[in-house]
Amino acid sequence: MRRLADRVRAALALLGPLGTGTRALLLRLIGQFGWKTVGAGAAVAVYTALRYRTWIAWMIAAWCVAAWMHAPDETAEPEGEQPPAEAPMDPLPDILWELIGDAPGVHLKTVVEHLHESGLDTTCDRAAVRAALGRRGIPVRGSVREADQRVNQGVHRADLKAWEEARSPAAVEASPKTRSNPATTPVTCDVAEPATAVATPPTPAD
Repeated sequence: MRRLADRVRAALALLGPLGTGTRALLLRLIGQFGWKTVGAGAAVAVYTALRYRTWIAWMIAAWCVAAWMHAPDETAEPEGEQPPAEAPMDPLPDILWELIGDAPGVHLKTVVEHLHESGLDTTCDRAAVRAALGRRGIPVRGSVREADQRVNQGVHRADLKAWEEARSPAAVEASPKTRSNPATTPVTCDVAEPATAVATPPTPAD
């Protein structure tokens, strides 16, 4: 009996939509009337077909129509399935470019002040910003010169550009000066997590 069922399933798989509809129709009939009733009906149908051979074509045609009506629509998307949502864009690199402008780089202190003043993150400190940069893999130099010629720990424009090119070479062909629009997405430095300093040797300021 199991071998016969396996052969029937294999034959239905070869029939494509007709086989899928036949399987769905059989399952519906068995679920509604029980397999004994369906088996008895099938026996009556076979006996009728053998006794009245002219009915075979009509019975096959009727069954095919019913099977096709129960075949699932392969082009329809499953209910409740939605396309995957795009990952939110990280606003931190744009904030860094906005603060760097035409300068060689930006200090971590300047980033913290900007986050506080803009309300994007009013609780972060330099250690939290340094940890956030470390998690993203953005290098932090010990000596970076800002536009006012002051030198402090921060992010150099060359390092930020190299980091972006390493992530997506085609996305950083334009000059960083084109990044003039401030980011409006809320930023968090994950102050609750322990700060992890980035081990980078001091480099001479530009």
